[in-house]
Amino acid sequence: MVALEPVRHPLLAGAALGAQWVGTDEFPSCLEWADEHEAWLQFADRQGALSRYLTRLKGPKERRDEAFSEIAVAYFYGVKCGLPILEWEPQGEAGKAGEFVVADGFGQGIFVEVKSPGWEDEIAKAEGQGSPRLLQPKYIHAEARSTGPWASVRHAVRKAYPKMPATMPTLLVVKDDLMVSLHDWGRLVMDIALYAPKLPTSTSGYSAEDGPFANRDYERLGGVVVFTVDLPAQGMRYRFSLFDNPYALESVAVPRGFLPDYPRFTGSP
Repeated sequence: MVALEPVRHPLLAGAALGAQWVGTDEFPSCLEWADEHEAWLQFADRQGALSRYLTRLKGPKERRDEAFSEIAVAYFYGVKCGLPILEWEPQGEAGKAGEFVVADGFGQGIFVEVKSPGWEDEIAKAEGQGSPRLLQPKYIHAEARSTGPWASVRHAVRKAYPKMPATMPTLLVVKDDLMVSLHDWGRLVMDIALYAPKLPTSTSGYSAEDGPFANRDYERLGGVVVFTVDLPAQGMRYRFSLFDNPYALESVAVPRGFLPDYPRFTGSP
């Protein structure tokens, strides 16, 4: 953990003060990450939304990371893309609250839910909750593992879907912390996760069930975004890819002009 400077990182240092996660991992691992997390918190504070996150920001590292994932997505829309956040914690289906509503740039709002599947859950799904690997750090030198990232995406869709209203465009943003990020896996994994249909002869793996965008079962979900923030040699990097639901209701479909400078894909119905 890098030493936080109260003058340079006032909000992050405040979140760390007395927090349950302090000392349980290396967060923040370097000055660049501390600066970026401080920028996210400053954005939330300017929006009057920081208080919504304080309890989780001071909780265990899993809750901290969930909160930062949501704030990071809002920061990306608001600062990197210049799209205002119209509402925080909007009411969705059956009164379930989403993360926020973001303007699409053309006068319409988009209901956003954020999920952040982590590597621990990925290991647990593959090896069980008793796996000794869960007691070790995320990365071990020269380790080779077989995982199913498609399962994490489908689980995120199932968890998010009950909130999705049928009255406005809807998006699930997946900001993952998997062993290999979804962006680094490439498009094939997302095609499998979302669009692959069930095969009649299959009893296990991704082909044993329909992907959520292979039929109308998830018609209130306009699309899934894969969102990644990482720190390669050239500096902080934000990546955003949108996968449309070809079976989405017209009322929830993501407007075609939304963030046209970022990759966008659609499976065939």
